[in-house]
Amino acid sequence: MEIITGHVNSDFDCLASMIAANKLYPHAVMVIPGIIGKDVRKFLNLYRDSFNFLSVKDIDIEQVDKIIVVDTNSKSRLEKPLGKLFEKPGVDIVVYDHHPPSENMIEARKAVIEDIGSCTALLVDEIQKLDIDITPLEATVMALGIYADTNCLTLPKTSSKDAYALAFLLSRRANLQVIDDYMTNPLNLNQQALLEKMGRNIRVVDINGFKVAFSAVEVEDYVDNAAFLTRKLLEERDYDAFFSVLRMDNKTYIIGRSLEDEIDVGHIMTFFNGGGHPGAGSGKSDEADLAKVVDLLEKTLKKNIRPVERAKDIMSSPVKTISLDSTIDEANKIMLRYGHSGLPVVKDGILCGIISRRDVEKARIHGFGNSPVKAYMTKNVITIDPETPLKTIENLLVEHNIGRLPVVAGNKLLGIVTRSDVISTLFGENSPRWYKKNYIDSQDSALRNHNLADKINALPERVKNILIEAGKIADDVGLNAYVVGGFVRDLILGVENFDIDIVVEGDALMFSEKLAQHYQAHLTKHDRFGTAVVVLEDDFKIDVVTARKEYYEYPASLPVVEGGTIKDDLFRRDFTINSMAIKLNKSGFGNIVDFYGGRRDLQMGLIRILYNLSFVEDPTRIFRAIRFEQRYDFKMEEKTEEFAIKAIESGILGKVSHERINFEFFAMLKENNIWAILKRMEDLRILKNVYPEVVLSEDLKKLLKNAEENLACLKEKVSVQESLDRTLLYLLILYSNMSFEKAVKLSEKMRLSKEYKSEILKFIEANDIILSNLSGNIDISNYDVYNELKGLSMEILFVLCMLSNEKKFIDRVILYINNLKNIKTCVTGKDLKELGVKPGPEYAVLLDKVLAEKLNGNLQTYNDELEFLKKIIPKKI
Repeated sequence: MEIITGHVNSDFDCLASMIAANKLYPHAVMVIPGIIGKDVRKFLNLYRDSFNFLSVKDIDIEQVDKIIVVDTNSKSRLEKPLGKLFEKPGVDIVVYDHHPPSENMIEARKAVIEDIGSCTALLVDEIQKLDIDITPLEATVMALGIYADTNCLTLPKTSSKDAYALAFLLSRRANLQVIDDYMTNPLNLNQQALLEKMGRNIRVVDINGFKVAFSAVEVEDYVDNAAFLTRKLLEERDYDAFFSVLRMDNKTYIIGRSLEDEIDVGHIMTFFNGGGHPGAGSGKSDEADLAKVVDLLEKTLKKNIRPVERAKDIMSSPVKTISLDSTIDEANKIMLRYGHSGLPVVKDGILCGIISRRDVEKARIHGFGNSPVKAYMTKNVITIDPETPLKTIENLLVEHNIGRLPVVAGNKLLGIVTRSDVISTLFGENSPRWYKKNYIDSQDSALRNHNLADKINALPERVKNILIEAGKIADDVGLNAYVVGGFVRDLILGVENFDIDIVVEGDALMFSEKLAQHYQAHLTKHDRFGTAVVVLEDDFKIDVVTARKEYYEYPASLPVVEGGTIKDDLFRRDFTINSMAIKLNKSGFGNIVDFYGGRRDLQMGLIRILYNLSFVEDPTRIFRAIRFEQRYDFKMEEKTEEFAIKAIESGILGKVSHERINFEFFAMLKENNIWAILKRMEDLRILKNVYPEVVLSEDLKKLLKNAEENLACLKEKVSVQESLDRTLLYLLILYSNMSFEKAVKLSEKMRLSKEYKSEILKFIEANDIILSNLSGNIDISNYDVYNELKGLSMEILFVLCMLSNEKKFIDRVILYINNLKNIKTCVTGKDLKELGVKPGPEYAVLLDKVLAEKLNGNLQTYNDELEFLKKIIPKKI
């Protein structure tokens, strides 16, 4: 027997989750707890006959071999008789829940637990994926469950999954009028009296920078829906959290509601025999003295609430400033360089004013670029001190409609807090202020705090030891060293990659000297850029760079760099999956450094830029995005692809030099899945922008798509294996449908080497003629085959076979490669001279005749050739 059940005191989310689970497990019986919420009871009084609910009394516990638990993961929240099932051997247990793991957690074979607004949404998501049909009534109950547990999608835990589930349910004709009837609860007289009493007994306390309200009230009889009253008071007043301590019917109930992530009510309630969500929870106490309960609650909150963030926690420091006598043009240059929208103006270290980008732009428009900033700055600057709470900062920015607040102590400028800093703190966006971030912060501790020492220890001994020694040297010189980029990405993916790039916070040149001394290696330093290359005896290279940040003076320009931290260095990279590092110092060896969600994107198979201007600043990143997509079978994240398309449509690729585009394109041609890369380039209209001469006709697409398969087949038929230049081979395919003139033009644009250009033009000149002459069933001698194909590279021969795809033609090419290509005459000019033939053009004619006979199988040995020569010489002399 299979049963579905939920927690006692069932609410609408629990009820809806049971009904949704029944759609996934249609053979299971829904067992509703004996204690249910008043609103749920009211609903079931009308709709009970529409659903087949049983009570625990109606089932034989001993017959249950499978239990599906919804809307809780705690054994203690289920009806007591059901607890036996968790001890019974052989019972299959499934859990669907959206609460944090509990201390008394159910051990289940399958546990679907996500931190979202409602449990119902989890189950509706599976219903959608399985395309299970639901009735309008079922859709209505499920939608009611989501609306009720997310407070109409307004609670902090509400997720996109809740919203998508609601959209699906509305498409299945969920009745909003019914939902509204049960969501709108007019207060009865007892509730009104309790609400009034609770409102009169509010006490507000500052706990770690948060305004927390308490209301302790005693009434004789139990009053329903006190949780709703608690929420109502929180919403009506300007508090961060509200706790009701209610003595009703000789029992003490504690109800909490919170608007701040730092105040995790569900966790707090675990100290009071209860639980819940971060934003909502409840508990009970045997203590009748409400003052004691409130006192204990207050102490518990002080220990468990994270302190509110203050100016000193979120400010940028040190601050880029400008002197009082600097010009508007100088201010503009600094703002452009660092992406700031405003600069503090100082004199002798004392804050005098603020100059904004808007002020600078207006002054420059009117031709006052050489004027001093003091003429245009704002003098009456509103400042804050380091201890100013985040909420006060937010209010000041809104009230005065300003974008930044200098942080000062006395006369000293310590830092600055911008509007972006506040938004970043509230929403977790830690990107530099002048960009809109596109990455997902690594909030997940399982991802953020991961250690990869085990994976490093599994590397070849040589590589592992280099990383360990680099960490030791960094410790010796007091620097932090990290291995970064593609090495980290591929280590996580399990892909072999021994290209070691080490980033050092501080003096990378000194570090590289110590590393080179240790290995007695060759060292090449680039003092200007703070980079070095250490080359070991066997040419194994280690690149060492100083951690740096960069900025772009204009779109598509090369970056300008300056010193920075590891976070700065990783931020300047192209994609999140390449923006990870591993610490090499002994303290923390193997710890992954992942500020920008690289591991999460690796798991999700996404290529994601870090900020919205990434492709504008360096359009060649679009090529690399495509390359990584196809190499790892990933895809561009939605916004990333959108930014790529916008950048391409803006014509930004036209500002990039041919050399940079060619470098990226030829890197693409070294990848395995070239067909997919080129198809992607065509879909994104890149080919049309950078190489309009390349037209992917249907025939060419087919040729590219089947190239690897055809190449493998041809290689099997060739007895003499020669290494093929795959780059040349794919270039030949791309040029195969071009005119000679277009080919010359494109080869110049691609800056092809003399050898590549020669091969391509030779191929285009010979292409149609050879295909025509060697195709069909007409008898052709070996000598004719040889003459048609001699001098052509293996790459050209293979591409000709792909173009023809005719068995007779391919057989002739294979015959040439295997049997004819390397045939030479045994007789030489020396033999001709001994036979009395005077040196001259006649030598070539005669030797060619011998070759023709030998190729056609008529001559086998040196004597055969010599005798043949003797026969034909008299005719020619």
